[in-house]
Amino acid sequence: MRRIVVLASMLGALFLALGTGLLAGPGVAAADPPFRAADRVTDRAEVLDAAERAQVTGAIQRLTSESGYDLFVIYVDSFEGQAGKAWADRAAQLSQRGDRDVLLAVATGDRAYGTSYSDAFPVSAATTDRIETQDVEPRLSREDWAGAAVALADGLRSGGDSGGSVVPWVVGGAVVVGGGAYALSRRRRKATGDSRAPDAPDAPAPPADPFPGVSTEDLGYRSSQALLDVDDAVGTSERELAAARGHFGDEAVAEFAAALEASRADMLAAFEIRQQLDDEVPEDDPAQRRMHAEILRLATAADHRLDAQVEAFDRLRGLEADAPGYVDRTAARLDALTGRVPATEATWAALRSRYAASALEPVAENIPQARALLDAARTEVGEARAALAAPSPAQAVVGGRAAEDALTQAETLLDGVPRRETELADAATRVPAARAEVEQDLAEAGVLPTVDPAVVARARAAVTSAAEAAGAAQPDPLAALHLLDEAGTALDHAIADARAAQDRNRRAAVALDQALVTAGSAVAAASDFIGTRRGAVGAQARTRLAEAQRHLQQASGGGDPVAALREAQQADSMAQEALRLAQDDVSRWSGPAGGGRSVGVDLGSLVLGGILSGALGGGGGHRSGGGFGGGGFGGGGGRSPGSFGGSSSRGRRGGGGRF
Repeated sequence: MRRIVVLASMLGALFLALGTGLLAGPGVAAADPPFRAADRVTDRAEVLDAAERAQVTGAIQRLTSESGYDLFVIYVDSFEGQAGKAWADRAAQLSQRGDRDVLLAVATGDRAYGTSYSDAFPVSAATTDRIETQDVEPRLSREDWAGAAVALADGLRSGGDSGGSVVPWVVGGAVVVGGGAYALSRRRRKATGDSRAPDAPDAPAPPADPFPGVSTEDLGYRSSQALLDVDDAVGTSERELAAARGHFGDEAVAEFAAALEASRADMLAAFEIRQQLDDEVPEDDPAQRRMHAEILRLATAADHRLDAQVEAFDRLRGLEADAPGYVDRTAARLDALTGRVPATEATWAALRSRYAASALEPVAENIPQARALLDAARTEVGEARAALAAPSPAQAVVGGRAAEDALTQAETLLDGVPRRETELADAATRVPAARAEVEQDLAEAGVLPTVDPAVVARARAAVTSAAEAAGAAQPDPLAALHLLDEAGTALDHAIADARAAQDRNRRAAVALDQALVTAGSAVAAASDFIGTRRGAVGAQARTRLAEAQRHLQQASGGGDPVAALREAQQADSMAQEALRLAQDDVSRWSGPAGGGRSVGVDLGSLVLGGILSGALGGGGGHRSGGGFGGGGFGGGGGRSPGSFGGSSSRGRRGGGGRF
């Protein structure tokens, strides 16, 4: 009789624990808790400007219109101890997101993120993981907050196949070019084959090859030759523009100047693609063909734009109509430049006596080359004067233009000598301040323990070399300034990295205290729930609990606060997953649809907690793994966790981590 009373008391405690365990949820950090995303872009961290927000919104709109998927992006300062995936899952639940919706959450201060997809989302987990690892995380690590969201949207829109994004082909072959910079989006990894899951949607077909009958080798030759041609064309046009501006003023040649700037931008973009083809990261054959084709497109566009201005340019000058006057003006310019040579030679002699040869090397051949060009211009002017007697002044114009081109180059060379004198004098005045600044950086680096000693050593050596270059009998102040600038830049980066590491450690230490409380509470709740229902809880939930306990112990062991915070977050996620799996096991064991027993005050109910399992089983201890189902309770707990484990939500998957 006493045994029954004791068992009844234990059973009452069991039901109390069952009720509280099923109703209680995991703790949520007080700061930046998950919330309902009312807009597709929510920026509580205030890291996006208006243009970047528009960029993200546009990418989401393209994703929705082309694939039917929807993306919600949230930026906050901190997840405050929660794993990114768990935070994103809860926000997705609160936002009532559907099977074709995705939520990306980024904690900019924690440098952590999480994604949440429905288990029924059409793109496979393998594909979404690849998009996050290869496209999203690298941009987050560079603090390209908008670019990370755009990369996720574009990756989902293409089904994860970004191999076709080496060059952004669009209608008409247009690309974004601004200020001479070419926006080239490509993955800096070699392809390893198609790893999309069978259920992933087909990616859009790559753009058609514009040169289907041309080998890649021949295509590369064509693109290289096009680069040389457009470089020559831009150089010639620059000289022609300078000459025309001297004759007619800026306003008269404004249209030609605008065309030249646009062509120069296209040329620089083409050279940038060529540099990427030549760098240490190899491209596969399709990528090479797309890049060569884009070089040809840019170079051709630049060349045609300049050609379109030739006729108008010639009309502007009206050379044939005023050939005698044009030749006379060219001859006058020749005389003026010839008169500048003696003064430039005197400046050069003074520079040679004052500065080191290394400081003067860039202009060492300027005067001899200028003399040769002036002689050539004199010959062309003489031939042009002789041609003026002919019925048509066309040959005079040809000679005059050749002379004008030579004069423009000679003028540039003569201008370079006094300009070098000014540059060296200016550099000499800047060396002391630059050296003092580097010395200050060295002192600051000395008190930061995480600064790379090699950077400090190189900076000290650069200061010594700069002092020698600036203090020699014939100094090279530009070389000294260059050495100091390189040393200062390296120190600035090292100091910034060290400070960032200190700040991360400080933030992690603050977050760690709360994360340990949250993780400890989650582990205790899961442990209590599983411990009082041992007869029904399978191996999967128990494994998660064991892992959660291990991570919690690691987090409590001290050391690196960033690593400890990561361990605490993993412990929290693992414990939440263990509790969810255990709840599922108990629900199947006791529910009517599961074929198990109803929970009542009988001996079968006591087996739920493992209280009588040993006695009923002949002293063999409680049942393990699947309990009464022959393994049926051990494997039904849902999706195994990713880098941070599972989440407290049901029916969603995703990823996340730190960057």
